[in-house]
Amino acid sequence: MDPAHQSRSGDGTGTALAEPAPLLRATGIVKTYGPVRALRGVDLCLEPGEIVALAGENGSGKSTLSKVIAGVVQPDAGELVLDGRPVSFHHPRAALEHGIAIVSQDPTALPLLSVADNVLLPRVRSYTSLSHRAARTEAAREPLLRVGLDIDPDMPLGALPGGDRELVEVAKALALRPKLLILDEVTARLPEPERLFAVVRDLVTRDGLAVVFISHRLREIHQLCDRAVVLRDGEKVGELARQELTDTRIASLMVGRDLGSFFHKADVRPAAPVLTIEQVVTERSPHPIDLTVRRGEIVGLAGLVGAGRSELLETVAGVRRPLAGTVRVDGTGIRPHDPRAARAAGIGFVPEERFVQALVPGASIAMNLAMPGWRMLARSTRNQDRARGRAAIRDFGIRAPGQHTPVGRLSGGNAQKVVVARALATEPDVLLLDEPTRGVDVGARSEIYELIARMVESGAGVLMASSDMLELLGLADRIVVLHDGEVVGELSRAEATEQQIALLSHGGGGA
Repeated sequence: MDPAHQSRSGDGTGTALAEPAPLLRATGIVKTYGPVRALRGVDLCLEPGEIVALAGENGSGKSTLSKVIAGVVQPDAGELVLDGRPVSFHHPRAALEHGIAIVSQDPTALPLLSVADNVLLPRVRSYTSLSHRAARTEAAREPLLRVGLDIDPDMPLGALPGGDRELVEVAKALALRPKLLILDEVTARLPEPERLFAVVRDLVTRDGLAVVFISHRLREIHQLCDRAVVLRDGEKVGELARQELTDTRIASLMVGRDLGSFFHKADVRPAAPVLTIEQVVTERSPHPIDLTVRRGEIVGLAGLVGAGRSELLETVAGVRRPLAGTVRVDGTGIRPHDPRAARAAGIGFVPEERFVQALVPGASIAMNLAMPGWRMLARSTRNQDRARGRAAIRDFGIRAPGQHTPVGRLSGGNAQKVVVARALATEPDVLLLDEPTRGVDVGARSEIYELIARMVESGAGVLMASSDMLELLGLADRIVVLHDGEVVGELSRAEATEQQIALLSHGGGGA
């Protein structure tokens, strides 16, 4: 018999020892918000030195469970046991003091403060805590180095690129020396998540941290995690060991159904050009860009963050003023920097930041759908707006109590469907998509891909920017790659590979 399983007394009786207590055990966690049951008796067990994924569709309860563990939300029922002792956190600081840190999907960064001030912010109890600059700088340097940031801690946070700002958020959590680290949708804002993965693996291996990892990107889950706990509608519906972490297994548990052809790729023969971009120069793209999209075709835009993809789409949609060049739909030029003229010409646009560029969170579904058509002094079309809202909920599968529901209360996937529904309301000939499934769960992604397929089958052309290479490879007929605002390559569907796209995106040759 293994000595580890014999009695400590050494009496040879073979009495089994109790297994060591897990780092954290959550049992029967319940949380309701009015009529909505966000968590329905969820159990979760975490051991030191492991990375556990929380997987599930938007609204499945992942973030709510992580906030319960981190003391941000108090459960209605259930128990948390940390290091073998029951705990109850009525404030996030109480969880921090017990070694639980969370990097939320809603950043708490203060861009005007220094990097050091941001890193040490959770430790601040009064203004005087920030008064000793040299000590503050030195205290921040170590956690910054641990996440691979060898930078001046006294520089303003806002001067850093987006990916580095996200790593500062992780350094902020590490400055508290946690034993449990929760990463909630952190990679959605990282252009190169592999940097974070290397940091996480080092923390787990060297320090024995337990890590809870939440992501909608299935590939990241089986790339990083030891196992996955899957939630659906507030309930734990399954747990997968590392060898079981395949896209198919995770997705089927998440949505409770077979997704079939995930990308819903439409087999359509492209026809005549519908969108022509001629010698267009933008603030981000000083090199003139020529590009054509044909009817029945999806053209992907690839490139690193800052390559000029969003600026090009916004220019075509009339949101930005071009420095030069012409945009044509079916051969007719469009007045530049005029979103209404672009819509009238047959262009629909789904921008990158849905709650910044597209939606008013406090307004209802019906109002958000109606806003693009509003005109000053026009007669009220309230009944039409309501009918449009009801139709969108039905036709686009938006999960909401009704068309009066504020979009700010919707899950990310359902909010994105509102944006797509608004873009398709005018039955456009050209659909511009900028990161159409960022922060959207696998089930909603499949539904959005199906909507795109319908557009292509109807004869529309699609120009889509995405940082998700699998999305580009799964949907696009051609992929145009941008680097520093310049078109550096074009790949057919047969030629395109992740390696080739990555090479071109970083400024490498096409060979």
